[in-house]
Amino acid sequence: MNESEVMEVDQMECDVCGERCFQEREGFYYCIECGTKKEQLRAVEISAEDTFNDTAKHTTQRTIKKTKIKAEENDITSWEFYNYVLRGFLQELIQMGAKPELKLMTLQVWAAYMGRMEVAFCKNNELGLPKLNVRALQRDARIIYNHKQNKRKRDRQIKKLPQDLGDERSNWREWRRTKRKLDESDFTTQKKKGALSESTLPSNPSLRLQWSTNARKSLKQQMPLKHLDKHSVDSEGSMHCHRLHPKASTLNNFDRNIYCLNITKLYVVLAIALNLVEDDINLLDLLRFIDEEHLTSRYMLQYLPDNVAMQGKTLIKQMEFGHQTDKCRYKFIRKQIAQMSRFIDLNGFQKPNLTALAERYVLELNLPPELASYVSSLMDVLPPSFEPVHGQHVYPRYEARVMAYIIYVLKLLFGLDDVKERAISDSAVAINARLQQLADRQKRKSPEQAMAPLFVYTEWMEFVEMRKILVAHYSESFARRFQVPTQNGRKVHDFINKERKQREQEYNYKDMLVTPAMQRMQENLCLIFEKLLHKEFGQPDSKETPDHIEFQPSLTPAHSYFKRILLHESKDELSVRIPDFLHVDHTERQLAPYKNQTLELSQYLLNLGRQQLRIEELSCHSDYEQVGLFHTLQNIQELNKEIRANFNIKTPDWIEELRQREKRPSFVFRPAVAHYGKQYQNKLIERAQRRQLLEVDNPFWQLTKTPNYLLKLKQEEIPLDNLMALQTFDERNMEPLRVPLKLPRRQLTAVTKDLNQPKLERLQEQKEDQVQEQEQEEEDEQELSELLLKISNHDCWLLHGYMAKVRESDKQKLRTLFPCSFRWLLDTCASTIGIEWEILYEQLLVIEVMFHHGIEDWNNHTNHLSLKYNILNKDISSLTKIFRDMW
Repeated sequence: MNESEVMEVDQMECDVCGERCFQEREGFYYCIECGTKKEQLRAVEISAEDTFNDTAKHTTQRTIKKTKIKAEENDITSWEFYNYVLRGFLQELIQMGAKPELKLMTLQVWAAYMGRMEVAFCKNNELGLPKLNVRALQRDARIIYNHKQNKRKRDRQIKKLPQDLGDERSNWREWRRTKRKLDESDFTTQKKKGALSESTLPSNPSLRLQWSTNARKSLKQQMPLKHLDKHSVDSEGSMHCHRLHPKASTLNNFDRNIYCLNITKLYVVLAIALNLVEDDINLLDLLRFIDEEHLTSRYMLQYLPDNVAMQGKTLIKQMEFGHQTDKCRYKFIRKQIAQMSRFIDLNGFQKPNLTALAERYVLELNLPPELASYVSSLMDVLPPSFEPVHGQHVYPRYEARVMAYIIYVLKLLFGLDDVKERAISDSAVAINARLQQLADRQKRKSPEQAMAPLFVYTEWMEFVEMRKILVAHYSESFARRFQVPTQNGRKVHDFINKERKQREQEYNYKDMLVTPAMQRMQENLCLIFEKLLHKEFGQPDSKETPDHIEFQPSLTPAHSYFKRILLHESKDELSVRIPDFLHVDHTERQLAPYKNQTLELSQYLLNLGRQQLRIEELSCHSDYEQVGLFHTLQNIQELNKEIRANFNIKTPDWIEELRQREKRPSFVFRPAVAHYGKQYQNKLIERAQRRQLLEVDNPFWQLTKTPNYLLKLKQEEIPLDNLMALQTFDERNMEPLRVPLKLPRRQLTAVTKDLNQPKLERLQEQKEDQVQEQEQEEEDEQELSELLLKISNHDCWLLHGYMAKVRESDKQKLRTLFPCSFRWLLDTCASTIGIEWEILYEQLLVIEVMFHHGIEDWNNHTNHLSLKYNILNKDISSLTKIFRDMW
């Protein structure tokens, strides 16, 4: 073999062994390693006459496009593609802890959607083939009905400049163009001769396109139905007069959101199915899993069958997947759920277990479990109904309402006016210090269990804020949700890890890199890309690879991620140091004393510390007592107003007139002082009196309490329910009574022993106890005369108004009126569940208005609870009516 005949071709490799050196034989190139023929290269001889130069003839290389192999058996429609992806997402959710019933419910919702789309489960389909919808893909028409669409070819406009006859350069260009066409025609004729037997075989017949009912209505706006039938018969795609795949911008809102099949529809189907099976994973949890990329389109190729996943990027391109967004926001997904439930005729949504949801949110915020019991008691007083005011297809805000209950309870217990919660926390810190001293002394004497410390609100705020920063350091999605800034180097590192994970989990990644040369090329490209990212955004702080923690999906991410970080910190695997106050567990602290349930705490301090506990109730801060109502004023457009221009006005006069003109505000605060007229007030009073007269004969009022039985003991009448059995009867008379006793027999041995003991011995024991108490008081040098605990009087500030149609600038103006502590709590709770603060504040307004203005008489809440309708204040009445409908 001559070395002159062997040559290396640029950017060409052997398909079998990856060799770059080829040998030219009779116009074709063969690999010198395995002898495989390279079909994409051919040798073309060019003589001196062709080039119009006095040069010897030489051989050049010509690249010929390789014909694509049709793989019709591996083609799937868009509905089948999303069916595989939906099945993969469903398996991921079940592995995260969803109920097994979710699989059947998801199938039912997906089947209802496909039936309304007339794709499957449709009775009025003669051929039994799926019908094309409004935004049907060309891939579906080709696979189902064997219809092709020829691309519109634009003629190349060659600018013909005046050329001289002796211009060699223009003649050479014209010759090359003619020669290229001749070579291509020669190659195609040879190909046709070799494939003549294949062309004589009968091909698959094309069918007439079938359109769904909504698709025909939509396409009817562009062309007559008769002309649409001509397009349906055109299997070769020769008609270019109309576009059968309209742009999404030309469709209305409902058609664009329903008939455009994309990955968002899969999220909507899963959200509806999760609600119908009453799963612990709610809508906001699903959105968080999507944001954390536990459910993402990055790894959807692994959900497809092997023969389909081999197509890779070609399949995704034909699905028009590049135009879709993977992540969704809360407002957008609720709108999509409403339209989907309306489309499939869903009757309504299932109310989840609100008590369990409150317990989970309390644990997520690291609050004591007693807070969840307070929230549950408030729900039992007046259970939220979530009436479908805006229609039964609108998804209610279950999660926001539960979080609003937690904020309302904290607002009642601590005030949240920047003054009351600090005073309460300072008094709790002093009591906790004293409890710690008593606990240390108790450990030395007896191993009895010590009293749990009080919950301190300011310490809890520091804990949550520091935990937020620490978890955001290791989780990019957590930092993005809580708006915590992170280092650019760590962002780049997390991005590169996600890209590497995506490449490793793709099905055909290893099959694409069949040769070591291609692997080296891929590694070099990745290395160059990573260096450019580090050059643009900076390297991480440490020279070594930054510590990375792969968090598993959890329903309480902040709590679970923080426990995982503490576990790594105990093994010295982290580069950061965790402060000591983060090791305090605030869930083990008590909240009962803040509800004026201080009997146990006062007895503990009195018995061990010889100290009295004094309770002081704090009222609401005076700056937040009267703020007023806020609402948005709509601009009134005067259509019939006549405007005339004054051409004789001078400039100073015109400027002065503009200054004197008052601009109408768009967002106002005003006191609630509006009242109804006297006639309407009389009607309200008359209706209230009529309602009271109707309730007089109500048999419910005839129910009375159980009568108390009075017994004479030592010439005193004492109620029977307040006595124990041994105080009433002795051991010789044990006959049962006809009336029940409130308290059972107890302390039989102790009481009988005490009754039989002589009086002198008892007096002696009392004297000994007094001597021991005096000695204990002398030993205790650090005890104080009195301890003060400040609690709230359960009266909080109110700032009510209408959150609908409030602009962003007005929202910022409204936030300035919030106390700093309440603003921080509102933002933290909103970020915890993944919604905006205005949505959470609106649900808080619903609770506050109902509890403060919508209840008739709170004194009778133990027996019954009646709503208040006879409100004479017009502003409060209209506000109560609006939020009562939202309850």
